[in-house]
Amino acid sequence: MNRARGGPLRLLKSLRGDGTLLWGRRASRPVTYSIDLYGQGPLISGDGEVQGDLAELVGRAPPDVRLRLASGHEAPILLRDIEPDSASLELAQPVTTPIE
Repeated sequence: MNRARGGPLRLLKSLRGDGTLLWGRRASRPVTYSIDLYGQGPLISGDGEVQGDLAELVGRAPPDVRLRLASGHEAPILLRDIEPDSASLELAQPVTTPIE
């Protein structure tokens, strides 16, 4: 437990749905996402995965990657372990407002 961050890390909720992966100025791909959101004090972090046609992103580190959720909310993310049909993700930075 890290008291400096406001207590223990706890699972807040899991989000699943169809969304859009966005990067750069105009690039986008439809994806299915699965994200677990965690709270520690006032901070919310998250990780999960996206699935879709990601072949164009294999071996690249595209700028300004965002995930538009089914609710329309956009969250800045980092992509990891990019495969042609899936990638791991994490929120780019902890947030203090809920992600729906």
